[in-house]
Amino acid sequence: MADRTVAVAGGTGLAGARVVDELRGQGDEVVVLSRGAGIDVFTGHRLDAALEGVDAVVDCTSTRARDAEVARRFFGTVASNLQTAAARAGVRRVVTLSIVGLESMAARGHYAGKLAQEWASRAGPVPATILRAAQFHDFGAQLMRRSRKGWFVPVPIQPVQTVDLRTVAAHLVRLGHGADEGATVHLAGPQRLTLAEVVRRTARARGERVVVVPVWLPGPAERAARAGAALPPDGAILDGPSFDAWLGERP
Repeated sequence: MADRTVAVAGGTGLAGARVVDELRGQGDEVVVLSRGAGIDVFTGHRLDAALEGVDAVVDCTSTRARDAEVARRFFGTVASNLQTAAARAGVRRVVTLSIVGLESMAARGHYAGKLAQEWASRAGPVPATILRAAQFHDFGAQLMRRSRKGWFVPVPIQPVQTVDLRTVAAHLVRLGHGADEGATVHLAGPQRLTLAEVVRRTARARGERVVVVPVWLPGPAERAARAGAALPPDGAILDGPSFDAWLGERP
């Protein structure tokens, strides 16, 4: 029988599914908080029952909303619901997956929502730990899918230090087990590149012929990104394979 039971909000998503796999690999009992399991973390439907006997909650929820007000409402409501239900169930800790550089780039709607998520989680009665991770290694592939226009892929000018999603999942599990409780932990990979380099190398590894076009974007968030807001701060954990090593592992 597992020694610990951990609930993962957004446990069927990109990051959450990795966390579920990591937890099960370590022998933990896992409760997946998702609509597919009949649990709605936004409305709170069946959330109290799902958290009975749970030791920790890992919040990997996300939304495609880019409007700041919509994103703040979603993330803030989910974080508040998780805190309230966790307190009623006697959960020991809540761990939230967040993003490096939030304050400097809060003009972006999604980032504004993640900042609201952090605030709501910190405001709750259950000890809250935040993992601020850099963009994942596969962000270049996401940009290609989203932004490609024929042969061309416009890419914002900015430095990045992407991290392997497996590494992020391992650290979320570590925090869910009680490490660094109450802290805000920053995590990135070991290799610094420009975002354009990430996309170019991704395309080359996938055998796709594209022209990557670095673009200068206006606005305070973009100005902060160009200045390095998405890079890990001093004292951050640098872990996992480099971007190039990760690319070399791809089939």
